Amino acid sequence: MSKKIFYFTGTGNTLKLARDLASHLTDTQLVRIRYDMEFDQTDCDAAGIAYPVYCFGQPNIVVNFLNKVKFTDKTYIFGLSSYGGLLTGSGRRLKRILMARGYTLNAGFAINMPGNATSLYDVPKQEKREAMYAREKARIPEIAEMVRNKSSYGIDANLGILGRLASMATGLMMGKINESDKSFFVDGNCDGCGICAKLCPVGNIKMTDGKPQWQHRCECCMACFHWCPKASIQAGGKTKSRGRYHHPDVSIGEMLEKAS
Repeated sequence: MSKKIFYFTGTGNTLKLARDLASHLTDTQLVRIRYDMEFDQTDCDAAGIAYPVYCFGQPNIVVNFLNKVKFTDKTYIFGLSSYGGLLTGSGRRLKRILMARGYTLNAGFAINMPGNATSLYDVPKQEKREAMYAREKARIPEIAEMVRNKSSYGIDANLGILGRLASMATGLMMGKINESDKSFFVDGNCDGCGICAKLCPVGNIKMTDGKPQWQHRCECCMACFHWCPKASIQAGGKTKSRGRYHHPDVSIGEMLEKAS
């Protein structure tokens, strides 16, 4: 039986989850969620939606995908999210989006990974990151077993009623996310390599006179910020002293290949 895991990633966390899960399954294809995807019917036995949690919900590009993708009535659908801050009820929101299309979310899994919202907080210490990687490694085989068996699992969530209330604000916060790039700029270390523009999953960056210019349709995935080889991209006034992060098992070459 064929399986597909549709994923969106900025710093490699979600790609790592999807890739690890696929390695424990058979006949599984990884499909990167893109803004210019075509939406023919997805004929597969099981479909995974892998995404990072943004503002207690899903990135806009993932919501757009969910509003257009076509599954069959028999497709086993599961969510696989990575979250660095608060998970809250993002899985429940995924369930509601799918229900509006007439689909059922059979399971909603979530794994805590290093956060990349560096405009808000610094990169976790190495020891903490390693602990997260170890927990992910232990959890993935359990998830794979449930996907193989098409098990009804429920939805990972936290914070109870507070999490539900926080998730209600997702739409409002994500409605303004496209202009989050107004705080982005490059410092004097920028050498005009253009990697940021090549990586951007929505074509939001244009190179003008050898410097990136953001076009205000940002997904705030922070790929440009974290993968810049010179760490020259800043997101506001506090990021100069903060670290950069991408998953150590995901290479820039792999990201560029999948972005093309």
